Amino acid sequence: MASCVREIEGDLFSAPKDHSLAHCVAADLKMGAGIAVRFKQLYGKVDELKAQNVNVGGVAVLADAPPRYVYYLITKKTYNLKPTYDDLTKSLQAMKEHMAKNGVGKLAIPRIGCGIDGLEWGKVKSILNTVFGEDGLFEIVVYNYVPK
Repeated sequence: MASCVREIEGDLFSAPKDHSLAHCVAADLKMGAGIAVRFKQLYGKVDELKAQNVNVGGVAVLADAPPRYVYYLITKKTYNLKPTYDDLTKSLQAMKEHMAKNGVGKLAIPRIGCGIDGLEWGKVKSILNTVFGEDGLFEIVVYNYVPK
């Protein structure tokens, strides 16, 4: 199966505007730590996200300037829990459905689930390739932030 995941060094928030963005959050949408804090500062609209009432294994979505969407992968119930690979996979599948329906082919992400959440990047990367690799329609760019 073709790898659709490409890793680069850089700041996720400088990704080209034709790339949608995604990160992992809890269903409580507290976003008090890690990269989620920057998403909250930049995109806000927490009430709009909460109103979508998404459960674990789903995805909440904000529309940014077209063609960009910002995806909030709901991978755990509350901020202090850890996600499972299974719930992450379900959230990614839900996001893929939205992407396919809305013509989103390019996605920029951090190493999702691998910071505070403690998942292993090798496993997460292989899940990404499994979920997004089969149709050859998606390009996923992983930004590894290297502080200068």
